[in-house]
Amino acid sequence: MESLAEFIIRKRENAGLSMIGLAKKANIKQEILEDIEAGKELFLSVTQRQQIARALKISPKELKEYERSYEFQTISDDVIETLKEQILNHKTNLRCPMCGEPLVTRIAKMYDIEDNVVLQPKAHCVKCVFQIKE
Repeated sequence: MESLAEFIIRKRENAGLSMIGLAKKANIKQEILEDIEAGKELFLSVTQRQQIARALKISPKELKEYERSYEFQTISDDVIETLKEQILNHKTNLRCPMCGEPLVTRIAKMYDIEDNVVLQPKAHCVKCVFQIKE
């Protein structure tokens, strides 16, 4: 089945719209549309769904069919902490603990109130809803 990202790209291109054109027509930020088309966002808010559907001249229901269905799973804190350590140690080819697909990882550089650098591991799955955001 086609992904949400693939579906929106196909519909946008069929409508003769650029990404910027669709963002303007749907009245959503270009960065949000970039994340959707890159597959980083697997679900849309009701408002986003309505705006994109209206701009693409499709029904919100049709768009919702391409959003990822999901079940909530609890991942143990130990698994999360191990993943965070692996990200901070620049380990590659990490897999999602929920579905086994690849994780997209990065290290965010932040600063505490005393202006000390704090490295924060981030990750999201390419297929399911798993994320490390904190």
